[in-house]
Amino acid sequence: MKTPRRLVLKTLLLLLLASWLTGAGVNALADVPAVHLGLAGEPATLDPHRYNLRVEESVLGDLFLGLTTFSAEGKIMPGAATHWDTSEDGLTWNFHLRPDGRWSDGKPVTAHDFVYAFQRLLNPKTAASLAYFMYPLKNAEAASKGETPLRDVGARAVDDLTLELTLALPYPHLPERLLYPTAFPVPRHVIDRVGDRWVKPEHWVSNGAYILRDWKPQQHIELAHNPQFTPAPATQSVFYHSLANGQNAYNRYRAGDMDAIAGFPAGELANLSTTRAAELRLSPQLSMMYLVFNTRLPPFNDVRVRKALSMVVEPSILTDKVLRSGDVAATSFVPPMVANYDHPALPQATVPLSERQVQARALLTAAGYGPDKPLNIVLRYATGTDGKKANLATAAFWQQIGVKVELHQAELKVHYGDLRQGDFMVAQAGWLGESNPEHYLGLLHGSTGDTNYGGYHNPAVDKLLNDARGQKNIVARHALLRDAEILAMQDYPVMPLFALATRRLVRPDLRGWHENPRDAHPARFLQR
Repeated sequence: MKTPRRLVLKTLLLLLLASWLTGAGVNALADVPAVHLGLAGEPATLDPHRYNLRVEESVLGDLFLGLTTFSAEGKIMPGAATHWDTSEDGLTWNFHLRPDGRWSDGKPVTAHDFVYAFQRLLNPKTAASLAYFMYPLKNAEAASKGETPLRDVGARAVDDLTLELTLALPYPHLPERLLYPTAFPVPRHVIDRVGDRWVKPEHWVSNGAYILRDWKPQQHIELAHNPQFTPAPATQSVFYHSLANGQNAYNRYRAGDMDAIAGFPAGELANLSTTRAAELRLSPQLSMMYLVFNTRLPPFNDVRVRKALSMVVEPSILTDKVLRSGDVAATSFVPPMVANYDHPALPQATVPLSERQVQARALLTAAGYGPDKPLNIVLRYATGTDGKKANLATAAFWQQIGVKVELHQAELKVHYGDLRQGDFMVAQAGWLGESNPEHYLGLLHGSTGDTNYGGYHNPAVDKLLNDARGQKNIVARHALLRDAEILAMQDYPVMPLFALATRRLVRPDLRGWHENPRDAHPARFLQR
């Protein structure tokens, strides 16, 4: 029996239409332009358990999904967990995972993946600089020091979709702490097969909105849509460009190469306020920039030297006269945006600068320094125009009391590598991210590890921090943290300078970008 020609044509048309509709559904993102974002430096790693830099954190947040995550507005929201519940004593947290959670290779994401990830983070062999971020877990600190088996860490898979975290002490800020890459799952089934090569694009498997397609060092990192992730991100491809130099970032933005950049020369601010007002984004950030003294070595093992240098630098002159970019002068070590905390004033806050200079010279004299034997120091900082200006001004303050200063700059990842190794005298540092005073004061705990860059240790400060960790009540907890800050600042282990104001340029047609105190802008919400 012959099929009528009209029926054949009708069938072919229906098949073509069905094929087109199916293709349109699968490739819905294909016509969406890639988003190009500028990073303020070059990442050193994309292993969540070995990261240390904010530029790494930005990229890792697009590649992985933790138990909690950021909304488009930078607020905490459920991530790999749909919800969680907490015991009355605050020590047991049960996280209920998404049943549709998948690795990019299609394998289910389970509670066992998180247990493995926490144990890997805390394994001494991983050498994670930020392992202490998960010290709230029971036995975590002892495990990270090799003093107890990793299986004793307070993370247990009740079943495939229920993760139980047991804490050593109450930690009400746990959902915020789980935002960091230190709490991200990693693909054991890949790591067991290829080892440390799992972070290469050819072996890459992750559970976030994107996968790693390519990484050209000092150029860009290319991310591609993870087809297993739901809901699908707004953009199929994202490029992160390494733009440590603010002028270079500004030039690339003006040329139309970038959709958003992380900074530009502060001298352009006045002009941009009128010429590109709709693209200019200025916002206070949860952050603290500070100078850290290496207290392990002379001359900074002498509190008189640390005090003398700290008391003659005027943060308000740095922010208002030198940088002029909206940064907020420090009046305490804990950033001013941290809520529900009574910020104590720095010891020298009410003394006029001229009087402080007299006191500083006397302190240096008592420490054995003077015109015939000047104090010589090297001040290290990360490459960048603003960093250079701020540190030149700092050096000028010190020169007024007879100190000789040499400036030394290095690429961001090299600079912080030196700090973690303790290879410095005094150096610029920064800490970002949480509305929790312990996040900043914890840097001064003797057991923190290599992010306590200066090796500061005061048992009395440690005790106050430890006592605070035992408090479930936020008011009581913060009162003890305040006492710890007052005591620590009398030792001058660090010199608080200013809280950052983010200074960005963002294309008007880039949708999904929202300013927020954490400066978090997940790429999955961005679209041109």
